[in-house]
Amino acid sequence: MEHKIDSKTHLYGIFGNPIEHSLSPVLHNAVFKQLGMNSVYMAFCVESESLGLAFEGMRALGIKGVNITIPFKEDALNYLDEVPEDLDRLIGAVNTVVNKDGQLFGYNTDGPGFILALHEELSFRVEGKDVLVIGAGGAARAVVFALAKAGAERIFILNRTRERGEGLAEYTGGHFPETDIAYLESIQDLPPKKLDLVVNTTSCGMKGNTDLPLDWTLIQKPKAAYDLVYSPAQTPWLKEAGKLGIPHANGLGMLVNQAAIAFGLWTDKKEGVRGIMKEALSHWKT
Repeated sequence: MEHKIDSKTHLYGIFGNPIEHSLSPVLHNAVFKQLGMNSVYMAFCVESESLGLAFEGMRALGIKGVNITIPFKEDALNYLDEVPEDLDRLIGAVNTVVNKDGQLFGYNTDGPGFILALHEELSFRVEGKDVLVIGAGGAARAVVFALAKAGAERIFILNRTRERGEGLAEYTGGHFPETDIAYLESIQDLPPKKLDLVVNTTSCGMKGNTDLPLDWTLIQKPKAAYDLVYSPAQTPWLKEAGKLGIPHANGLGMLVNQAAIAFGLWTDKKEGVRGIMKEALSHWKT
C-alpha cells in the first residue's frame, strides 16, 4: 500500500537527544501505512535549551502527538497543560504527549510497557521479587513505580548521583509503603540475598556509549536481567549476562508495548497495532 504525504497529512514524532538510534519512526509509520492512515511520524533532535520552543512548535504546527525520550521525560512536564492519570502525575515523567486542539496532555506508557515485556520475554512475574534498578532518570521513575505497583518485595536503586537516587527511593516509597525501596550508596551495600532481576535504565551501552552500567562480577548472578537500551540489540552488558547464563532481554519489547499504547492514545486505534509493529521490527532486525 503506497504511503502518500500531502497537505492533509497528520504529523507525529519524537523529541529527544540523541535521537538517531530511535526505532519509533519505523514502528509508527508501519502502522500508518498498514491501516491506510494519512499520517507520518518523524524524529526530532531537540537541544535542551529549545525544548519549550519545540512544544510551542507542536501547538503552532498542529503536530498531533509526540513521544518523549532521553533526556526530556521529566522536563517535558513543564510545558504540558495536563497529566490526566494519577499514577503518571506521581511518576513525574512522561513519554507520550497528545495534542487536543492546542492543549497538550502527557502520559507515561513506559511502565505498563515494561511490565508486559517482562512477562512476554522473560516469563517474569514481579510480585514478591527483589529488583535492582540502575539509574534514577525519567525512565527509571517509570520502571520503579511500575515494579512497586506490580508488587515487588524490595527495590534497590543504584545511581551515581546520590540526591536523585535517594530522592526517587524516598518519593516512591512514600506512595508504596508495602514495598521496601532503598537507595544504594554503592553496589557493596547490596544485601547478600540473590537478586531476582537487574534492570538498566541508563544510556550505558547505547550506540556511542561503551560504559557498563554494572560489573556482573560485583554481585551474585541474578535470575534475570533487562536492559532498556535496544540499539544495539546486544549491549556489552547483555553480552556479558549471556556468557554467565543469565536470562536477559533488551528494550525492544518494552519499546513496542509502550509505542502501541501511545498509538492508541493518539488515534483510538488499538486492535492489531502491536502485531504490525512487531512485524516491522522483525524486518528491521534482519
